Amino acid sequence: MKRRRSDRPGLRASRVLTLLATLAGALLLPAPAAMAAGSAHYVDCSAATNGNGTQSSPWNTVTSVNNTTFGAGDSILFAAGTTCTGQLTPQGSGASGSPVTMGSYGTGAKPVINANGATGPVIHLLNQQYWEIGGLELTNAASSPAYRSGVLAENSSGGVLRHIRVHDMNIHHISGYSGGWYATNAGVGVQTDHTTPVSTWDDVVVENNTFDHVDRIAVAVTPDGDGQGTGQTTGTVIRGNTITYSGADDILVVKNDGALIENNKAGYGGAKEDCPPSGQYCNRASAGIWMSGSNDTVVQNNEVYCHVDGADGTGFDVDWGNHNTTFQYNYSHQNIGGFMLIMPPFSIANEPTSTVPSDGTVIRYNISENDGTNAGCPAAGTPTHGTGVFHLVGNVPNKSGSPVAVPQIYNNSIYVNKSGLNTPILYSRRGTSITGTLSFRNNAVFNYGTGGYFTTSAGSVYSNNLFYGTHPSSEPADSAKVATDPEFRNPGNTNTSSTFTGTDAYQVHPSSPVIRAGAVISGNGGKDAFGNTVSATAAPNIGAYNGTGGNLVSNAGFETGTMSPWTNSGAAPSVTSSGARTGGFALTTQASGSGANQSITGLSPNTTYLLTGWAKVANAGETLAIGVKNYGGTETFTNVATTSYSQTAVLFTTGSTNTSALVYCWKNTGGTGTGNCDDLAVERISAPANALTNAGFETGSLSPWTRSGSGAQSNVVASNARTGTYSLQTGAAVSGVEQSATGLTAGSTYLLAGWAKVANGSEQVAVGVKSFGGTETYLRTSSTAYAQQPIFFTTGSTNTSAAVYCYKDTGSSAGYCDDYTLIKLS
Repeated sequence: MKRRRSDRPGLRASRVLTLLATLAGALLLPAPAAMAAGSAHYVDCSAATNGNGTQSSPWNTVTSVNNTTFGAGDSILFAAGTTCTGQLTPQGSGASGSPVTMGSYGTGAKPVINANGATGPVIHLLNQQYWEIGGLELTNAASSPAYRSGVLAENSSGGVLRHIRVHDMNIHHISGYSGGWYATNAGVGVQTDHTTPVSTWDDVVVENNTFDHVDRIAVAVTPDGDGQGTGQTTGTVIRGNTITYSGADDILVVKNDGALIENNKAGYGGAKEDCPPSGQYCNRASAGIWMSGSNDTVVQNNEVYCHVDGADGTGFDVDWGNHNTTFQYNYSHQNIGGFMLIMPPFSIANEPTSTVPSDGTVIRYNISENDGTNAGCPAAGTPTHGTGVFHLVGNVPNKSGSPVAVPQIYNNSIYVNKSGLNTPILYSRRGTSITGTLSFRNNAVFNYGTGGYFTTSAGSVYSNNLFYGTHPSSEPADSAKVATDPEFRNPGNTNTSSTFTGTDAYQVHPSSPVIRAGAVISGNGGKDAFGNTVSATAAPNIGAYNGTGGNLVSNAGFETGTMSPWTNSGAAPSVTSSGARTGGFALTTQASGSGANQSITGLSPNTTYLLTGWAKVANAGETLAIGVKNYGGTETFTNVATTSYSQTAVLFTTGSTNTSALVYCWKNTGGTGTGNCDDLAVERISAPANALTNAGFETGSLSPWTRSGSGAQSNVVASNARTGTYSLQTGAAVSGVEQSATGLTAGSTYLLAGWAKVANGSEQVAVGVKSFGGTETYLRTSSTAYAQQPIFFTTGSTNTSAAVYCYKDTGSSAGYCDDYTLIKLS
């Protein structure tokens, strides 16, 4: 938690530095020389003698730069491959459209400016504007910390100063106070001093820089301390920076209006906690990217990972007194405190905005992977204030009268693996039951850990979320929830051979249950984390990905409200707004001999594909088929005879010259009620080999299946086969078989498809899988005709095997299983 002190040592230290520099100049240095506007000034610190600043006769010391007042269009150019020792305090300002620029000339490595352990900034601009600094390397290492920074632009002018741009720099090993004030201990600090009249900045850009081992923080655009007396900085853009091993935080804006923080990558921060001498500002808590006292901040497309600070330690933080903050498209992983810190209001001396709850907070289309642990990072922290994916310091901040009073958390993808993690999804330091309300919708929570959720006041909204894996008793009630595997491509990024890595790991297969299963949210931003459109009217996916998973079927869920490109087969079906599984539409067949076809083109010969779909019938016992033909092999289909939606799975391999296939939904003849099909998908399978041995029991023996249960034994019998000659017959109760499938890939999605039936239609037999790193999953059937039971599951981050089974729990008659398939989807 970012608690502030009312004193402002950052201001005092900066003013002391300024006073010392002023005195030194007055006592030792000649008066600054005014130069012609638009002039280039060259510095080569390897030159034997100090010249006049031309390219043929360059200056060879920073003193010459500090003795000069620069104006509009002037440039200060350091020779590539050289090192200058000292601190830069150039004078003067540029003008709108004609800034003063500082950079390099020649070829070779970036010029180095090494402050050699001196206290203060390497480059200091005081009450100056219209400066652009780029293409340099700055460093200021020392054996003990002090107020040190890379670039510090400071405004105590009592007015608005404009246009500071720092770009393409390499700023490293700045030995500041990692627990001290921000801008005066930053790689780039843009600071507004407390003055009367008020001072502020406009148009601050920090982009495409590399920061490494900067204490305290890489980039800070802040006042010189807490409290009123500064205006809000406008036009701040912090983007494209790479940050490693910050002593504390990575990026911070305080008292900003409309800041944009995007496309930054920050890792391994928060390991230090050096504070200034007693009585000065000290805050050892840190987070990756955060803001306070700011309006309309957008934080997007950033990656923060392996933050180790034990007090807060989250990747992102919405702190005190913020209004309309949007976090979107970010990737957070392995941060010890969690993904997102949410602060309640609290009292800071002379800072009334701190007592106002942050409102308008929107957290959407982000990906959190294994937050709450530093496992896999080069360093680790120990959380002292707890940990949670969504980490609240107290109660939920709600602002009375605000149009967006409660945090809006929607369409995020969250993955927590099983390796001993107890990271809560919703956590508060105040306890498991807190006051306040929030909105938690369309989030995909893949939780192999043991962590749970806090409870909130009446009025919170939990809707259309996916909860898969562990289901703690505190899991929120959600009448529209999905509880099956989301079928992420490479959850946890555990499969290093996958083509889906980083955020791409959280795209889904086209058979995923998250597709079109979300609720429409107004003002949803219009795009997902991958650039896919999110409709303002049609149902979105659950999670951060709103694509179709590479589905080869067009209009797969009939969400256009029309048939095209499906064509009628037999008695004409129709697309209706009733009977949908997801979204607003489904295909409705007539009662008998009615269906629709679609020709899938662009397939590859001799290639295996998976067709999945969902179907139901109005009258139990009548059948509707989802199938495929005209692909170079035998027509293949699966019948559904249930009155609620059941999923089907059909594998088919194209012929040696075939590049197309015809997929269909077909209500078989002889019925009196309609049927529905929805959410069909075709996906290429790159590794279709069946991981099970004797999968259809056609050896006539059990091996390598083994009996399970304590009741009557199961046996292979030469009857009741679905295909071939043999099937598995269970005992009447507490009887079954299982097979351990080995050689699986950790963190990968698999499809188990098995066929089962019972002799007595009032009893059930189950097809299932367990011991794969997740919660045991099974499907039961009470059909007296073979019915397919497809199960999608994802192996744990270290699991390379799974146990699949056929099992009859209770009853007086046998159950039967046949034709098992276990294939890897990714």
